[in-house]
Amino acid sequence: MEIIVYVLMLFILLDCVFKLSMWQWWQRLVYSVVLGGFVFWSQRYAVLQSKTQIADYLQNTVALQNMAIIATIEAVFCFGFISCWLQGTYAPGRQPRWWQRLLWWYPSLLLFPVMFFVLTQTLFMAVGVSFDTTSAVLAVVTVVGLPLLAEGACLLLPEADDRVELQVLLTSFVCILGLLSTETGKMVYKVQEAPVDLKAIGLSLVFFALLFLVGFLAAKLKWKFKN
Repeated sequence: MEIIVYVLMLFILLDCVFKLSMWQWWQRLVYSVVLGGFVFWSQRYAVLQSKTQIADYLQNTVALQNMAIIATIEAVFCFGFISCWLQGTYAPGRQPRWWQRLLWWYPSLLLFPVMFFVLTQTLFMAVGVSFDTTSAVLAVVTVVGLPLLAEGACLLLPEADDRVELQVLLTSFVCILGLLSTETGKMVYKVQEAPVDLKAIGLSLVFFALLFLVGFLAAKLKWKFKN
């Protein structure tokens, strides 16, 4: 379970990096400064955590379900932005609506709890170093590193459309891993044997074939009337 949560946090970071790559450099810097300030400010709460508390949280089904809900909401915002981009909403000369501008300026709120988790793990590893120093160093790394990662994404994929397409995959993984994180080892499934219902399978195939035929004919008729 911990491995799934770690992979989920990695995809959340990458998804945010590719979203920031669509912004100007000063906009990335503003977001990074806010995130770095949060890292330094949350040090007072991070020092109260323990490895046992974090391990219990990762095994708490209710907490993981809440995390899955938040990850799903985050994915909805990301998919909304991607849909607007593919429709050309943010093309030069277009006037996006207020909710479309909101989707553009929505970076990633999930990165805040991710950085809080990173801060707690860093405090555990930095034995003998003051908490203020560790938090300040991590905050500086956040402020400097996040814009550099976004710039690296631009160098890796110069075309904005390519970065948006990659965001589709990253957001999908965030949503799927968020749902997988609700899995618990306490659930036991009993395997039941049942014969294969060939009649139901055949009817389903016929049903989907009819739907495909109706959609195909409707598209043909629509194209014919338009021309």
